[in-house]
Amino acid sequence: MRLRPPRRFQTPKGGNLPEECEDASLAVYPHGGGPAKIALSDGASESAFSRPWARILSDAFVRRPMDMSNLDGPSLAEWLKPCEEEWNRWVPWERIPWHGEAKTRAGALATLIGMEIDGTPGRGGSLSWQALAVGDCCLFVVRDDALAVTFPLEEASQFNNTPALVCSNSAKNDRLWPGVHQHRGELLPGDLILLSSDALACWILQERDRGRRPWQTLSSLNAGEWDGWVQEQRRQRTLKNDDTTLIAIHVE
Repeated sequence: MRLRPPRRFQTPKGGNLPEECEDASLAVYPHGGGPAKIALSDGASESAFSRPWARILSDAFVRRPMDMSNLDGPSLAEWLKPCEEEWNRWVPWERIPWHGEAKTRAGALATLIGMEIDGTPGRGGSLSWQALAVGDCCLFVVRDDALAVTFPLEEASQFNNTPALVCSNSAKNDRLWPGVHQHRGELLPGDLILLSSDALACWILQERDRGRRPWQTLSSLNAGEWDGWVQEQRRQRTLKNDDTTLIAIHVE
């Protein structure tokens, strides 16, 4: 069993440049053993400097160990400390105007979903995985042409404008832990892994509820078709005009 190289697609919300996209994602496969790690973070536009915060969170999940098996509120807060410090170093505090200082000091906000896949098949030939999510970026596992896993949200009706968010200001994370969700499972040959930001995740679940197989559409798209497909869905109002990111990984 092995994971095919990840396919990553990203389109900013309409009217924005690619460099203004507030989604950040990363997938790293280990060399010489160890788990594969995939992460996706969606910065909240209403907060200051959310784009670098999303990048910091996704990079940290992939590159810095997190013991999800024994995770709790205090250990998560400890894991977040270097992220918060990096964000504070990134912010150009000396150039923040007085009227923007309060908003910046309140901190940046972002959702986060991360998946860790064991690199060694178990006795049954499957690959075990575990995942963590804060907010409404979603992980899907497609098996036998059906959704076997939808995490952390399972229904399109669960999407709203107030998802749980990770803040770069530790003082604002005192109620973060109840919004942290964890899941684990196994992967089999032929499975398809999809990680997506909220607009696309909601579309996937809506299409499923209509009796369609949206994963077939997504897995067939190539880099040259992706942007046009997103724009067409937005034009038809089936896909919310928001930063849209997809990571697709086939298991073989």
